[in-house]
Amino acid sequence: METRVGEWLVDESKPLGSGQSARVLRARRVRQQMDGIVEHRAVKIYHARGSADQRRRALEEIRVQEQLLGCPHAVAYVDAFVAEDGPYGGCLVQVMELGDRSLNQHLDAGGPLAPGGAAAVLAGVAWALEDVHRRGLVHADVKPGNIVRCRGLWKIADFNVTSVLRETAALDLGGTYSYMSPRRMWSARVGRREVRPVDDLWALGMVLGECLLGELPARVEHVSEEEALRLADAVLSALATTDTDPRTLNLVRELLSPEPALRPTAGTVANRLRELAAGAASAPTRPLPRTVFTVTSYGEPHLEVFAADARGLEHGWTVDKWSGWHPLNAPGPGPARALAAGSPQSYRQNLWLLDHEGRLWRRGLTVDPKTFAPIEDWSPWSHVPLPGRLALTDIASAGAPWTAHRLYAVDQDGSAHHCDPQDFRQPQAWPPVPGAPADLVALRPGVSCGALAALDRSGTVWHSPGLRAARWRRPLPEDHPPVRAVVPLPDEGLVVLTETHRCLLHPGGLVSGPFPEPPPGHYTALGGTSRHNGHLELVLGEDGGRLVHTWAERDTTGRWQWDTRWWDLREPLHP
Repeated sequence: METRVGEWLVDESKPLGSGQSARVLRARRVRQQMDGIVEHRAVKIYHARGSADQRRRALEEIRVQEQLLGCPHAVAYVDAFVAEDGPYGGCLVQVMELGDRSLNQHLDAGGPLAPGGAAAVLAGVAWALEDVHRRGLVHADVKPGNIVRCRGLWKIADFNVTSVLRETAALDLGGTYSYMSPRRMWSARVGRREVRPVDDLWALGMVLGECLLGELPARVEHVSEEEALRLADAVLSALATTDTDPRTLNLVRELLSPEPALRPTAGTVANRLRELAAGAASAPTRPLPRTVFTVTSYGEPHLEVFAADARGLEHGWTVDKWSGWHPLNAPGPGPARALAAGSPQSYRQNLWLLDHEGRLWRRGLTVDPKTFAPIEDWSPWSHVPLPGRLALTDIASAGAPWTAHRLYAVDQDGSAHHCDPQDFRQPQAWPPVPGAPADLVALRPGVSCGALAALDRSGTVWHSPGLRAARWRRPLPEDHPPVRAVVPLPDEGLVVLTETHRCLLHPGGLVSGPFPEPPPGHYTALGGTSRHNGHLELVLGEDGGRLVHTWAERDTTGRWQWDTRWWDLREPLHP
């Protein structure tokens, strides 16, 4: 059953949350002026018709949410209004981003998290707390129930008891006893009611311990410094009996230090959690090296694919027919984490390899423009120096000669960089990609266009018209499944590979014929290039080494016509 609140239809059957001050409900709005687009959000309806104090608290929470707009790990504020009529007439209403589950629900359903998984969940939350503290605020109620997953990204929510710092402390408006520090308990007991940023860090340490254990070993029921200390000791004792790695255990111990000055700042915690998450992600969970590939072209009729797995580095190409696969091994790099290829000029090829140690390598080849035969063999691998601050996790390059040859990279913090590879004998500046979103795992240049597409850790796709535009938007619907790979096409078109291994065309303004359904497979990678202006080439890959490809040509009417099927390029390593 739905109830109208302003422009929103709210579902009262299953509240997302309920407390003394407000209820949070799932809501939708139909935008008739925009072809019936349906928006899905959460609405928080405050019980504040008559109480001046409750209304002041509600307005303060909304102001805090407005301040945090743009913080990627705080649940996003959308709108606020007073309901004019109906059962909620006169109530203050806040519209916000809709999450699919809380961390509390996540732990109840799945039990303890692995250290790397817990670090990945809480790294962004720590960054959000750093943003909160930098703005002179204290969240004051950090707990699993107030950490929400929104489209795969974990975010801090519920700023109802958030307070403004007055010099070094803020007014304590309440919290949850099990996550309150001993110093905060003492302050409440003696009537001072003070809360500080370091108290948020204690709470975060308790949440991290809870993630690793699945639940707290006990609950604090009263305002008591002794109970808070006993619970911290119980958490650390329980963790000592698990296989939690020493670095994670030390971080929990520091956050739960009885001495507030010994607790690290939220920004420091965020960096350490990201390092722990990155270390877990790079640890092999299956035999390495997995299959990685890149696809490129010198120009019509050339197409070349580079692939690396347990067979080593190989390449194959098409000029008048498919060449088959040929080894391309040479002394230098270890197993490939990522490959990229591009043409700095017509009939010259650069191949880039990022190894699992984070080192970047390059080799080059020049071919005859008439025969496409190499004028000389591939150059040896040369190690490309990087600035000391960069630890890369992914690379990409435009793969066609009429597109500026530029290398793009994502680092372990999820930041995007670019480099003009004119001279790799010296470390390059590697400036950030203007306006790029945070928490990225990949950035891809457009195929037969100047657009860029980025993919963040939640599986959300971001699109920009070009490097210099510094404008990014989310082009896919809110309810689109998480994406693991993306290729940008002309006219804001996109081809995406979802986490469920489906390959989909989102045409944007691209006029396209039917998109072919790939053969059944467990696809994990997607790449693209263009042999000439008016041509698109796509390659799909499985971790087992299988590659398939298809293509499209633009006809005289401007319509892109896709081939009717995907063709096999490479057999799996273990059929």
